[in-house]
Amino acid sequence: MAEPGCDPDLGVPPAKRSEVDPIVPTEHPWNLPALFYVPQCSGSADEGAVVIPREANLPIDTETRMVVAQVSQAVVAVASIDADGDQMWKGSGFVADFDEASMIGTVFSSAKIARREPCFPGIEKIKVYLFDGTCYDATVAACDYHWNLLVLSVSFDRVVKPMKLVEISENRNSRDPQLETCSILPHSSHENLYPGDTIIGLGRWPEEPFALRAHRGVYSTDRWTAFRKLCQEMQIATFLNTYGAIGGPAINRNGRVVGMLFQSLTCTPFLPSNIILRWWEHFKNTGKYCRPTIRVLGVNLHNAQSSPWVKVPVSLHEGLDGILVELASRAVLSLGLQQKDLIIGCNRRRVATNLQALPQLFNYEIETLWHWHCLLCDCTHVYLVSIWFD
Repeated sequence: MAEPGCDPDLGVPPAKRSEVDPIVPTEHPWNLPALFYVPQCSGSADEGAVVIPREANLPIDTETRMVVAQVSQAVVAVASIDADGDQMWKGSGFVADFDEASMIGTVFSSAKIARREPCFPGIEKIKVYLFDGTCYDATVAACDYHWNLLVLSVSFDRVVKPMKLVEISENRNSRDPQLETCSILPHSSHENLYPGDTIIGLGRWPEEPFALRAHRGVYSTDRWTAFRKLCQEMQIATFLNTYGAIGGPAINRNGRVVGMLFQSLTCTPFLPSNIILRWWEHFKNTGKYCRPTIRVLGVNLHNAQSSPWVKVPVSLHEGLDGILVELASRAVLSLGLQQKDLIIGCNRRRVATNLQALPQLFNYEIETLWHWHCLLCDCTHVYLVSIWFD
């Protein structure tokens, strides 16, 4: 029960209530029928049918409001500005680091904010907006269109408490309530995600009243099927967010950032913080954007039925974990890794999912050891391959 004179939801005294960012109600972001068809360059008509969930977003309950209140002031709006001072590309972002000595903060957002299109005016500057509308000119520290990541350096005139990014470990099975007492420590840099765990997406629009928007759903281990060939590293939450929330943080029930929000029709994909952290660390150390030049398109084995390229009997992937190779580059094929192989290890470490394998590809070591298990001949192979970055 809230103390006398406090907000009944947040338990905030009136004197401090102005510091709490109110959450603006958001209607269903897609004014679309429950079922419609998207033109496809290839594939059957059935594959082009998209079902729009009607009740994707869960209510913003008291627990969610309390979590959001703790981190909301680090959620910023971001916009690129043309020569006439008009806003062009808009989105959200979040303060991930803040140096109180220099008052300089590091803001992560989507690279779409900085994109330059031939048919549009040039970008003169990028502005960052806080919850009260105060705006600051930002300097681009890094912009990588491959990972769709933008890092801005901003000189603030006030202290902004940054949000904490943590690496996540995905789990196939639901969370065991009996293990709640063995939860991750408050200052840990890792957190586990289980199917059904709460995920909250936050965003802010760079116009009056600079309102905070929050969307609540749950974490799902299902595969994001919108761009199978391009975005296999994406994780998904079941809520639907708005366009303006792209680049904003996806947080868990502890208020920690587990990824960066993007947008889709039937769910919300988010780039896991594992990739963001390792990408940023690599850039700070080398000044280069990292990406492996040897590419393998694979699906987590427990999602193998979603693959349009490989058909695997259910009996083969029951009780197994690994990354099923769907498509491999010509360079990889010439070295022996074949379609329907099951990758079970990388860089001398056991890997069961794409998310576990990707950090190994960010490792700068010259030699990377791959293990894979062929589902067709039921034998295990060991393979040594060099991974390098351009």
